[in-house]
Amino acid sequence: MTTSTITQCAACGAAMRPGLFEWHFVCNHCKFEKSSLTPKINEIDAMDESARLTALKKLRQANFATLLNWLDHQYPSELQTRPLLLEVGCAHGWFMEQAQKRYDVEGIEPDKAIASATSAKGLRVRQGFFPDVLNDADVFDIIIFNDVLEHIPDVQSTLRSCHDHLSQHGHVVVNAPDSQGIIYRLSKLMARLGQSAPFERMWQVGLPSPHLYYFDTQSITRLATSTGFEVEALTALPSIEKTGLTERIHYAGSTSKIQSIIMAFCIRMLLPLIRMSRPDIRVWLLRKQEPGR
Repeated sequence: MTTSTITQCAACGAAMRPGLFEWHFVCNHCKFEKSSLTPKINEIDAMDESARLTALKKLRQANFATLLNWLDHQYPSELQTRPLLLEVGCAHGWFMEQAQKRYDVEGIEPDKAIASATSAKGLRVRQGFFPDVLNDADVFDIIIFNDVLEHIPDVQSTLRSCHDHLSQHGHVVVNAPDSQGIIYRLSKLMARLGQSAPFERMWQVGLPSPHLYYFDTQSITRLATSTGFEVEALTALPSIEKTGLTERIHYAGSTSKIQSIIMAFCIRMLLPLIRMSRPDIRVWLLRKQEPGR
């Protein structure tokens, strides 16, 4: 695990202080959370993709259907019938497969093997990193990050690049874990009590692409304002599906099979509370501000 020192908050610019571990930092002013973990995409072995499919596919596909239905009600009717949509970090193409029924869809995926496999499905995928693989003339109506923005080192630069590659009425969609969610807060409590595995799992410690941020509405609003956007709408998505839960916890490799079974059992017992509490997955719709606003 490679780490570095974090000194300045990406959301508000204030100083950051050490958090629960040497790689975890918290803003003194706005409480925005950041890690100093280092992404190693294409440098170290990726996770077990067959286990990932078992663990995540059903939940992700259901959430993507919900997200697309919500987006239909939010997106401006004055735009063309089939807006241009770019998914950054499209992975296996699960979102693209559903979105292509309503949008002209293109994806970007940094992992070489996954990008190749997704392209083989007939989906348009550029292998590389956003925005490096785009041309200056590439313009989209929607740029979406499904569980991706929190993995990108320079989030402000990324949002500014989105602004440059969006049409006049363009939107950014950020689908990401919420630091105010009940499961994340429970993992922090367990870490303070000496059980670090759930907190490390939430940050995906040891994976090729760990979490570098944990957003909430306050931090997203600050980031949006500073990069030429405004938060136009937000919604929530389910974060837990009983099917594949043990595999979801275990596949990343940061917990043993026994730990994963115990954690999955505890989460299932807490499901009624989780469903009544603040959601762990939030979607923010950011509208590009017009010049001079």
